[in-house]
Amino acid sequence: MRQTLITAIYNKLKAIDGIKEVYKYNKGSFEEYPVAVILGSENTKTRESVKTINKTYNFRVRIYQEVNEDARGQEQGEDLLNTLADTIDNAFDEDDTLGGVCDDVSMSSAFMWEDRELMMRVLEVTLECKKLKQLT
Repeated sequence: MRQTLITAIYNKLKAIDGIKEVYKYNKGSFEEYPVAVILGSENTKTRESVKTINKTYNFRVRIYQEVNEDARGQEQGEDLLNTLADTIDNAFDEDDTLGGVCDDVSMSSAFMWEDRELMMRVLEVTLECKKLKQLT
């Protein structure tokens, strides 16, 4: 299930205009910005009934944008990430089952700074994917 969800998230992010690269793993350096990196998942499950389990998978996606003054710069980089945050939010709102892979997807996000050889502004998105599993 995790690999299916990662592929669905990857395809959704690849389709978003403005994200230059998408990776299913945390790469050391990037060629173009902004770039999306899908990080590992957490999984919880609760029993809804004798024959039903509710599984929840939480994935973190980081969108990196360099903000060095001789490149894009802080103001322009910040504006770009704010726009991308809305675009990503809308993309997952419009397809809240990831093409039927899960029963519901919800999203939360936070902004942060990170130094990765270049100063980066980071949008971290948490995707919560829920799937009911029927036991036989």
